[in-house]
Amino acid sequence: MVALASKFRTFNTKVFLEKWRRHVTTPKYNKGLSAPALCAIALVLTVILLIVEHAQREVINDGTLIQIDVDDSPSESVDSGSDDDEFDIPKSVPEGQPNGEITNEVIKDTVLALSDYDFSKKVLWRIHRLEPLKGFSEADKNEILFRAAVQLFSNGEYKKAHTLIGKLPRAMRHKERPGFYYALALSKDNEIDRAIRAYQGQLERFPHHQASAINYGLLLHDAKQYEKAVKAFKYAVNTTSGRRKAKSYRNLGKAYFELGEYDKAAKRFKKAIEYQPTNSTSWLHLAEAQQKLPKFSQKEVLETYRKASSLAPNRYTPALKRANYLFSQLLFAEAEDGYAEARKRSSGIVDTILMQSINYLAAGNLDKAKKTASSAKQPSDDQELLLNLIIALSDQDYNKAAEVVKAIDKEKRFDNKNLYHYLRLKLAVISKDEQYIKAFNKDLFEDSIVGWPSQLEYARALLLLEQYEEAQQIAATLAEKLPNSAEAHLINGQLQLHNGQELPGFNSLKHAFNIYPESRRVAFIYAHENFKFERYKESIKIINSLLKNHPKDIEALELKAQAHHAIGENDLARAAYTEAFELDEKNIHSIYALAKLESDLGNKQQSLTVLKDLLDRDSSYIAARELKAKILCEQRRFAECLSEADKILGLDKDNEKAKALLEKHQDKREIATDSEDSDSEKERAEMDADKADKGAKAKSKKSSDKKTTKKDDS
Repeated sequence: MVALASKFRTFNTKVFLEKWRRHVTTPKYNKGLSAPALCAIALVLTVILLIVEHAQREVINDGTLIQIDVDDSPSESVDSGSDDDEFDIPKSVPEGQPNGEITNEVIKDTVLALSDYDFSKKVLWRIHRLEPLKGFSEADKNEILFRAAVQLFSNGEYKKAHTLIGKLPRAMRHKERPGFYYALALSKDNEIDRAIRAYQGQLERFPHHQASAINYGLLLHDAKQYEKAVKAFKYAVNTTSGRRKAKSYRNLGKAYFELGEYDKAAKRFKKAIEYQPTNSTSWLHLAEAQQKLPKFSQKEVLETYRKASSLAPNRYTPALKRANYLFSQLLFAEAEDGYAEARKRSSGIVDTILMQSINYLAAGNLDKAKKTASSAKQPSDDQELLLNLIIALSDQDYNKAAEVVKAIDKEKRFDNKNLYHYLRLKLAVISKDEQYIKAFNKDLFEDSIVGWPSQLEYARALLLLEQYEEAQQIAATLAEKLPNSAEAHLINGQLQLHNGQELPGFNSLKHAFNIYPESRRVAFIYAHENFKFERYKESIKIINSLLKNHPKDIEALELKAQAHHAIGENDLARAAYTEAFELDEKNIHSIYALAKLESDLGNKQQSLTVLKDLLDRDSSYIAARELKAKILCEQRRFAECLSEADKILGLDKDNEKAKALLEKHQDKREIATDSEDSDSEKERAEMDADKADKGAKAKSKKSSDKKTTKKDDS
């Protein structure tokens, strides 16, 4: 059977018919046949021959499926983890039995002689006169020139290679190896149309040439002729075996994928894996196809990505694409680990750095987003603009971000447009750019990487614009489609609360927190919503959990202080404000909050002491001066109060609070000084008396302690 199959594979209908036509028209074999009969037989055979030739040409041109008996057994040679979807090159096999005098030296000398040769002007007979070719027969000269062309090809001189082969006699260039290298060199030289025609001719002459069948399909795929590529790879599947059959199935799947036929694509990728189970590229393409099909769960897709990544431990692409999938599913914590793994495999790849910094930004980790974006070396111009936008957003420098946006909008052509529009939407949400949000192109929602993240940002935009009903629809869809995403449940919970659904809202927020308790944003929003609904103890509990993971979060400490104050735990509130200030002495907002707390508790003098410290650090803090003036007036220290009001108006001439104080107490400005001097003297006397009293008590206590000590000694 094997022998029979082999004979069938090598059978050529056209050659057989041509031999038979010659046979019956030869006088030796046509005795007894009249001339008209001979003419009729010859005519019929010629017509049949033309029909067969036309059919074969149509098969190659259209790439339709030819049923060929090939060995379907799995390949013995496994290309573990490599991406071998480049043009195929068969093993180098000597053409026939050339003259033994054709040595490597002769080939080398011929290549050197051709290095200065102008192929566009000199014809074949001049090439045959090259010095290294003297003394060889015409057939050997052509063999030497072909081998020289192969050497030029291996040197990357593709134009010279296909030009040289093209100048060889038809009988030579239509042999299997010269014909193949001619088409391959045209492909490498980006002569796509000529290369396609060359492969068509090659497959007409050698229909079972596996590398030609694969390369022909690859050319059609690269030319975006996907329907023809499907037909070509179907032909290749039936022509190839082993590793090349796996490659044919994989590329057939890629063509189906480009046509949007994801189910067919997934099936072909699985067939490729059957023939070459350790090829990471097939697993990676399978994961991408599964990602497009609702019947595959998130868990299944992630497992396929994991398999692709594990089979190629030194390649960053599978790790990067897996991380991108996690990002697309709003799983920012898991994506963080995925991008870290991709960075380990190739730390300098800008695409990885770009996506890693965007993921940090999406998760609200601004410091890491900036640090990562700043680490990129030698980015392209477009990548540099995106990185600058990420850094500006991380710094919360929105004026700088707007400048970068203007620079990008001026670009006539910009790579990574969808990443840019996602970042642009984030800026619009932060700056409440209602005009941009209303004109936003929702086509971005279809992007495989930033589609869901863009919907998340758009829902946040609608929340800020108080368009709660539409925002709720988007958020509910996110929570339904992405049940494992904390971010999806977080935005859904916020909108449910805004729409009066208190119990479902807090359940959604709790679910988000349980999924991703380490997230600073998830925990803070959950705590803040509890605070807004006067669930103070629950808010404090969540903040304490947040501070375990983010102990230097000043905003969380301030919210904690407010919650403690709300339930009367003022010492704890005071401690939280103090801790927030100690973490960053430039954080005067915490000092002001502490001063206000002391004022609310009736500790006016303590509040003034804190305000003095604050204003020593920043004399232009108007809110602090307003509070100070208010306290001074309450203490009837009118001169100081009105002086403070004057200072406020010096900073803000339209300040209503300062104007109100001046209007109310202006008549007391002249008599205030004497009264306050008297009050001050009285205060000093009271303070001296208080000191004396404290000193006497301390002395009495010391004496008592000494007596107790003597008694104990005895």
